[in-house]
Order: sequence, then C-alpha cells, then structure tokens
Amino acid sequence: MFDKRLSVLKENFPGLFIGNKSVCFINPRDLTDLDHFNIHNTVVFTDDIRMYSPLSVFGYNCEPEANLDVDISIVLLPKSKELARELVFMGFMTSPEGFVVIDGDKKDGIISIINELEKEICYEVKLSKAHGKIAVFRPANGNLPSNWNANQSNKVNNEFITVPGVFSADHVDPASELLKKYLPNNLKGSGADFGVGWGFLTKYLENLDTVDNIYAIDVSKRALACAAKNCVTSKVQFIWNDVLKWKSPKLLDFIVMNPPFHTHGKIDIALGEKFIISAANNLVKNGSLHMVSNRHLPYENIISKHFKEWKEIGGNNKFKVILAEKPLAVSKKNP
Repeated sequence: MFDKRLSVLKENFPGLFIGNKSVCFINPRDLTDLDHFNIHNTVVFTDDIRMYSPLSVFGYNCEPEANLDVDISIVLLPKSKELARELVFMGFMTSPEGFVVIDGDKKDGIISIINELEKEICYEVKLSKAHGKIAVFRPANGNLPSNWNANQSNKVNNEFITVPGVFSADHVDPASELLKKYLPNNLKGSGADFGVGWGFLTKYLENLDTVDNIYAIDVSKRALACAAKNCVTSKVQFIWNDVLKWKSPKLLDFIVMNPPFHTHGKIDIALGEKFIISAANNLVKNGSLHMVSNRHLPYENIISKHFKEWKEIGGNNKFKVILAEKPLAVSKKNP
C-alpha cells in the first residue's frame, strides 16, 4: 500500500519531490514501489535478489557507493523491529542534510517505530492511509535514539552468527532442527540447501565426510553473509539467487530444504510447491529430497507428481519430515 500513502504524502507535502532530487530507496517490497521514481537519480538498497536483478535490468543503480549523500531517503520498514531501526539508521546517514521518509503497515509495527523516533525527532509530516503510516523527518533537526545503529549481530546457541531480519534470527528454527535429526549421516556426493538462511543445515552437511560439495542458495544477501561465517569449509558455494530460477551446473545427488510458505506475510502454499518442483528439476534420476514442513501444508500431491517414491519419515504434531526419491522430472528427460 506504499503507493497509496505516497500519493497522500505528495498532496500534503508537495514540495518534497519537486525538482531533480536524488533519492535513495531502501528495502523496496515490490517492483512497482519504484514506479514513481526516476532511474537516473534513484539508487536502491536491497538484499533481495528478486528485487535486485530486475531493478538492475531496468537501469536502477542497485550498488550505491558506501558514502552516499542524497536529498531524500525512502525506507520501507520490515516486520523485524531490529532491522527496521537499522534501515532507518541507514536512511539517516545517507540524507544528513535532506529528508527521510519512513513507510510501513500497522501490522508490521510502524506505529512503535514512529513513537520511538518521536522522542528524539520532530516530524515534518505524519499521515495514515491504507492500514499503515508514512512520515517524514529531517536528520539535521534531531538525533536517532542512542540504541539505534547499524551492523548489529547475534549469536544463536553461542555458535551461529545471525543479523536482524533474517529468518529465525534469534533461535534455531524448530522445523529445521527436526529435519536435521532425520538427515542420514551417509549422504554423499553433491547437494544443495534450498533457502539456506544463516546456514544451520549446511553446517551439518559440510561436516559429513561423504559430502563433496554443497550449493547454499538464498534470496537474501544478508542471510548468505551469515551462512558464510557459519559454514567455513571449502565444500560450500554460496549463491545469491532465487531457488525457483536457479539451475545447478550439474544435477545433484541430494537437496535439503525447509521451504517458505509466506509471501508478504500471507500464506502462499504455491511457493513451497515451486521449491519442490525446482528440487525435482535439479536432482539426478536417483536423487533424494529431504524436506520439512508444517504438518497442515498439503504438499503430498505435488510431491507425488514429481517424485516416483516418497514417504513421511518423521515428525510431530507441528511438523512433518518427508523423504522423496527418484524425481520424475529427470526420469522423463532421461528414460
């Protein structure tokens, strides 16, 4: 709903975007978020390859220099409060003499962020629209709260490095932990971790003597940076890509995954199904898929269409672990 709030902002603060002002757009959620901004004077900060690749093709500069100084920074706030504070800090630093625009949905917590900031900074304008808020402030007129800064990190189990905003940033995801218990210790050859996150499963895989190499794939550059710190053997190749579009240079012996099933906060079963199809397309004819999912998600039908054999090998009342073997996608190509 950013576009609706942007329209209201332009009506109430008409001078903000007048002229050829330089803009830094931080954390776009959708390609259409950039529709109203000129390619030639807009740079984009995103860690999501699904935004980075097409926006780069369109002509946007998605690799701005470190010491950027622009007239306006626009920050679309994520659900993670820690990451939201970090992104506002980034906007503050990139527009020291200009303006920072923050936008977000109420369900994602923008009200609390606005209230925290209001203790230190006076807003030029603050508006509500489309179940969210948009506000503007000038960094020159105040300071951020003292505990707001960038590059924060965390350690899970005193072992794994994570950062705000990545999936399961403050604990080991229970579904992934369950899947690890059912992964055989004799997995061998070449494999992949689809949606590696900060590397919990890949860490296990890289320590198996019979595993030769692992492709660790994720759409989030921040998550991959964490995984690269947590998984340090030469077996692992970190790939910033969309699992749904990635093709392995060579068909794989095994794939592990805990596929996502939300898009913009809404349940999206088709997303998990596409992960399963991609896995089938990237496995050798006798390859295996090891996956975990929430018990209520009906993935069995799509698995049956793309694998000759499959079975539930473990689980509990919340999650199920499935082993699927002999992908039909490969069998049909190589009878």
